Amino acid sequence: MTEPPEIFARIYTRHGHRCPMSTLGGRLGLAAMTWLGENAGELQAVYSNRTCALDGIAEATGCSEEHGSLVVKSDGRHALMLTSPHASVEVELTSEALAMAGRYRSLCNRLENGWDDLHVDEQTRRRAEMDAMLDELLPQFWHVEDSQLVQKVKSK
Repeated sequence: MTEPPEIFARIYTRHGHRCPMSTLGGRLGLAAMTWLGENAGELQAVYSNRTCALDGIAEATGCSEEHGSLVVKSDGRHALMLTSPHASVEVELTSEALAMAGRYRSLCNRLENGWDDLHVDEQTRRRAEMDAMLDELLPQFWHVEDSQLVQKVKSK
């Protein structure tokens, strides 16, 4: 397993485990912060889906539900609106990013089927298979260009 960059290590600590959506939430937050620029000021965020991405967004932007600066509007999209006193930007995950995360989710769904009835050795083997896919997938999410994962929808 490759060690994640610091921001993603913090995301996984906050989230409690490594996963594609918390990673992609971090990428959404980082991309939005880049588009807002250095002097963003106090931020407000709205994310359009209650997923693991929220922990990545919170870590990358400093916005959180606990502090009232991150609101979830469940409309099913994977879009983040980040607003500062001076500007706002809306970004969303690309279909490519969602497809990559979806392949991991499909693998998990298949391997977790009947989990409680499996012998511990089979659970360990299946968990290792899921971890191997994460070890391959997450570094791609850490290092690929923003344009492959995130697209700007609009800005003001």
